[in-house]
Amino acid sequence: MKNSGIAVVCSIENDGSFKNVTFELLGAARSLAEKTGEKVIALLCADADCDVQALNDFGADKVFVLSHRKAGVFELESDVFAISSIISEILPSTVLFPATDYGRVLAPEVAARLHCGITADCTDFNIDENGRLVQIRPALGGNITAHIISPSTLPQMATARPSVFKKREFKVEDFEKNIVRNDFSSLAERVLKLKENSIITSGNAKIEDAALIVSVGSGVSSPGLVRRFGDFAASIGGMLACSRKIVEKGWLEQPRQVGQSGKTITPEIYFAIGISGAVQHLAGMKSSGFIVAVNTDKSAEIFNYSDVGFVMDAEEWLNTAEKFFKIRPE
Repeated sequence: MKNSGIAVVCSIENDGSFKNVTFELLGAARSLAEKTGEKVIALLCADADCDVQALNDFGADKVFVLSHRKAGVFELESDVFAISSIISEILPSTVLFPATDYGRVLAPEVAARLHCGITADCTDFNIDENGRLVQIRPALGGNITAHIISPSTLPQMATARPSVFKKREFKVEDFEKNIVRNDFSSLAERVLKLKENSIITSGNAKIEDAALIVSVGSGVSSPGLVRRFGDFAASIGGMLACSRKIVEKGWLEQPRQVGQSGKTITPEIYFAIGISGAVQHLAGMKSSGFIVAVNTDKSAEIFNYSDVGFVMDAEEWLNTAEKFFKIRPE
């Protein structure tokens, strides 16, 4: 079956307006489409309170409105399901995601569900002699520019950084005929389940502003234990954070994530609980003032960066820590 076009996943603000990166990606897709002869398709996860016409003004030939939530309310599980479903139906050759905080979580989830490769943080695109997408991005600390292709799987997927591509004005006649609305409201039950599993929401506080962070990783084995570490963090005047694995499980929200695909933070004290010390996580916290590491693996990389280390189970350590802080004089 012939691929239907180049798809762009839209990024929206809380008020329902489109982020600039949406229009920038539509411009990038338009430039690619002029080389391949394909259409540009916008994928919008929101209900009708968005100005869909604006997508046409900046490059979209067609829009699929995946109605299942209100604009600005991001629900990872339902968005992954909705976008994966429509991609499987329309079969685009390429899907471009914005490299925003949310896009960096959404894109790999969709790619994994569809068994596709993905290139992150692209700064340019091209089409090679075989009609394949060339995904261009800095590599090796920015010392070289890598040109990446995905020859084995379709669609080709990539995230692109904001403020890299230029917006391009573009109009399609009778655009209203090209707006397709898909009702994914049956996802409500799935969304409710996700919310029930989410332990602590981000609220207004930001982990990058906290002086003390208690960060949990895959060595913290249950939602209930995550909640206990959240209570512990609050009791000592800190904030709860996490590694990517905890966000992927839906136990904490993405604004709590520390690392290369999350937040870079420099608290005075950083507790790394059940975190092995992968390079992606270290990139987000290794400049912390004082690092306390807890891990059952005595050879875990995190110990090479910690000031104090405990080779023990996360729950066992918490049981001891709770008693210690409880009996300390105020």
